Amino acid sequence: MPTNNIIRGTIGFVMCAGLIAPAASAQLANASATTFGVAGNATATARGIAAISVNPAGLGMPGSGFTLSFLPLELRSGIDPITLKDLKDVQGEVLTPAMKEDWLTRAEAAGGQSGAVGVDISALALSMGKFGLQLSTLVGADLNVSPDVLEVLLYGNAGRTGSATDISLAGSTATGYVVTTGGVSVGFPLSSASGSMAVGGTLKYSVGNAVLAGKDQGGRITGNPVKVDLRFPVIMPPEEGDEFNHGSGIGVDLGFQATRGKVSFGGAVLNAFNTFKWKTDKLVYRPLTVLFDGDNNESDSDEQPISGAPADLKLVIEDMKFDPILSLGVGYDVSDVFTVSADFRNRFGDGMAVTPKLHLGAGAEFRGLKVLHLRAGAAIITDGMELAGGASLVLGPVSLSAAGGLRKGDLADTSMAQFGLSFGGR
Repeated sequence: MPTNNIIRGTIGFVMCAGLIAPAASAQLANASATTFGVAGNATATARGIAAISVNPAGLGMPGSGFTLSFLPLELRSGIDPITLKDLKDVQGEVLTPAMKEDWLTRAEAAGGQSGAVGVDISALALSMGKFGLQLSTLVGADLNVSPDVLEVLLYGNAGRTGSATDISLAGSTATGYVVTTGGVSVGFPLSSASGSMAVGGTLKYSVGNAVLAGKDQGGRITGNPVKVDLRFPVIMPPEEGDEFNHGSGIGVDLGFQATRGKVSFGGAVLNAFNTFKWKTDKLVYRPLTVLFDGDNNESDSDEQPISGAPADLKLVIEDMKFDPILSLGVGYDVSDVFTVSADFRNRFGDGMAVTPKLHLGAGAEFRGLKVLHLRAGAAIITDGMELAGGASLVLGPVSLSAAGGLRKGDLADTSMAQFGLSFGGR
């Protein structure tokens, strides 16, 4: 087998291990394109199905009537520092030496090339007055490869110098998970002489359908003499069996909302209490080792007890949990058809998350056109910013909504979109 094929095939195996992994957000998916369109700045204004995942107190406020949404879907994808736009710009073309050097220099400065995908879908999202019910599945996957790996993909094993080179896989990782959550929410109106006020809560139960974690353990490819020494162990569900419960736990969200004239206030703690964790006795360990030096050709990908996995890889699985998120928001009704809002949000921890760690933003919704509602929002997030916009086509009680956004920050450059069909509410 030619040397180039050995090396590229080995690297491709590592990358595929991450990208085919079943691949989550704040446990319950956001089922409302209204919230998405204002860049998530809805802690003080969320009503109906939007309140279930954002601030359950909104179910106890005026304006939260009957809403039923069919299969609202949110999609996310992004790669960094070489972006989807970079790939599109050279589609169908041969990369020039200058382009290869530019891409590799950017990856070296960033510490590697990363890619992430996510899908949030709700099989059911329903609000009826003070009560809400939602069933959603969150899918997410993340892959990071070292600059050396990218160099081989761009130049082959000769590398940028044109002569045999050594390649380190250090820093290459792959993670993914699928989590399904059912939530029941209730809002409780409180008596107030100067406006409306409510508190609320959501009780959630989550099942971890699948998980994958892989991490390089010092793998290296030498160019002269040619030697492939790949060590990329992974933890994942066993190949045999049809069980889809590899983790479970309950969680509680708490919220508060109040209005005083045209001003709204809101606060929520998502995952104020959460016991979710992966069941390690339901997972296996695969060494994923490859050794090739011209004389020997050995590999090991057999399933083994998770007790044999490296300690740092087991720690990755332990850290895949739902962390508390604090949200504070304010809204202002400029008129009966125009509302502005602002949010501050912080996630405490680095567990499973697609939402940024820090969020400070504002949004606006215009409902002055009878059949068309327009929304826009922006936020400063950890290491970057987020922009979003959306619209709803309102035909009596039926709303067809769509929203899109761009995010640049700690979760890589990401393109996002959401679609939903709802009855009875915005």
